[in-house]
Amino acid sequence: MWSMNRKLHFTAYLMTVLAACMSIVEIQAQHKFQGDDEHRTTPLIKPVIPGFNPDPSICRAGDDYYIVTSSNEYFPGLPVWHSRDLVAWSMIGHVLSNPAHLDLDSIPGSSGLYAPTIRYHDGLFYVVCTLTGTRPGKPRGNFITTARDPRGPWSAPVWMETPGIDPSLFFDEDGKVYYQGNYTPEDKKWARHRKIYLQEIDLKQAKLIGPKVDILDAADYHLKGTIDGGFESGADYLEAPHLYKKDGYYYLTTSHGGTFQYHALSFWRSRNIFGPYESNPANPILTHRSLPPTHPVTSTGHGDLVMDGQGQWHMTFLARRPQDSNIHILGRETFLTRIEWTDGWPRLPRDLTLDPTLQDPDHISLPKDDTSIRRTTFPKGDLSPEWTFIRTPREKWWVVSGRKGSVTLRLRPERISETTQPSWLGIRQDRFHARISSRMKFKPKQTNEEAGLTVFRDKDHYFKYTLIRKEDGDILQLTSRRIGDPEDSLIARIPYHARKVVLRVSSSGHWYSFEYGRSGSTMRTLQKDVDGAFLGSPAAGRFTGTMMGLYATGNGSRSGNSAYFDRIQY
Repeated sequence: MWSMNRKLHFTAYLMTVLAACMSIVEIQAQHKFQGDDEHRTTPLIKPVIPGFNPDPSICRAGDDYYIVTSSNEYFPGLPVWHSRDLVAWSMIGHVLSNPAHLDLDSIPGSSGLYAPTIRYHDGLFYVVCTLTGTRPGKPRGNFITTARDPRGPWSAPVWMETPGIDPSLFFDEDGKVYYQGNYTPEDKKWARHRKIYLQEIDLKQAKLIGPKVDILDAADYHLKGTIDGGFESGADYLEAPHLYKKDGYYYLTTSHGGTFQYHALSFWRSRNIFGPYESNPANPILTHRSLPPTHPVTSTGHGDLVMDGQGQWHMTFLARRPQDSNIHILGRETFLTRIEWTDGWPRLPRDLTLDPTLQDPDHISLPKDDTSIRRTTFPKGDLSPEWTFIRTPREKWWVVSGRKGSVTLRLRPERISETTQPSWLGIRQDRFHARISSRMKFKPKQTNEEAGLTVFRDKDHYFKYTLIRKEDGDILQLTSRRIGDPEDSLIARIPYHARKVVLRVSSSGHWYSFEYGRSGSTMRTLQKDVDGAFLGSPAAGRFTGTMMGLYATGNGSRSGNSAYFDRIQY
């Protein structure tokens, strides 16, 4: 039954891809014959940082480039990525890796850390960001942190009394530094009305000084047929402001339309930093809102510019790669394109697929599983940067065994179905064809003790593949949960009494297969081609992406038991 369903979905997906390919050909033809207006719609491209890595901000320090992305409720916070060529990126650490610096206790899913900005000036790196969703009395709002080395250590966050979200910094040529942000005005004209403001900042005191000036008001464009073509959603949620200076002009970029299908990015410029700012006649220069949600790349927006050492400009932005229409398994990802300047305005290249910093898409022909395997060895005796927790760990419930590539998780009462901090370690699913496996040594000692692997989007959307003790004995079981389920739903189960088991989870698109065995050479299938489309549904992990991970729990009961994982591969 699952196989037949998969074939039907596979056929539908191929039809969608063929249609998307035809639309790309049409778009490229429009680029050739219809002029600059078509710059706002881009051909299919591949992310430079795939998987859950939204809201990218970029800076350059000498020959090195750094990107910081949002991390929401996950700890450590704000991953830092490094590159020397703008093509190959590696995670080198996090801005907030000290539990004392980041309180994510009880943070709801898709809240937490939003839209960081990274800047480099006079030997110092700066990150400003917003923390949302905390309880009253806890740190919240906008903060700033600094480091001499982006690998860390970063200073403790300094909290600022600044309105709104999406903070950014601009270092002007006269030595002054300006803070930009967005906020909801008290006299808002509609529910999604936002303004962009600018104010000088004293970095030594982390305080805004001088007048606060609104430099852009969405109401000036709302439903007037400019920028958004009359679409109400196009003027909604004016956000993510960044300032740059070029040829005597201050250039302001913002996103609008919300971070999903109607997402867009536009530019303004002024000779005076406080304005008035004139709109780019080609706005928005980047959007896929006019394309169907089945297009291979959607939701483009939230950009940030950087100039390389040769004077060429580039822009990072986020986008999503859907499957079967509106299914977004991987979440919002980081893309990059070069920028061209025409008549004093930034433009996207006519054909992004020709950009040497971009690669061919990895899912048009539904390729076989990527043969590259990352074996976790933990050479420094601690977790490598790609591993993450759900919320801030307040005690050390894991033990890493160095070069053996093993980790022991202590069973605790907390569950992944709760807004809490469970014994769970995850890694971003960063491709459609992914696989995670591990040999687990675990023997449940009391009823409902369990451990194993998970495919996790949020507390209401996950697969759980675990060895668990029930009243009738130890079983290996596969369950799922989706929003509205009162409890986990059983998919498959078998009795299993050995202390060691190799667990493997593989994905092909949004279809997941689950295998087990006494060793890697004796694997059997527990369940094949289970539809995981619910993990990428609009209701699931709205701002995050799918994670694969290790898990151990006493399901509400205290336990002295532990689960040992080794030979961990992704």
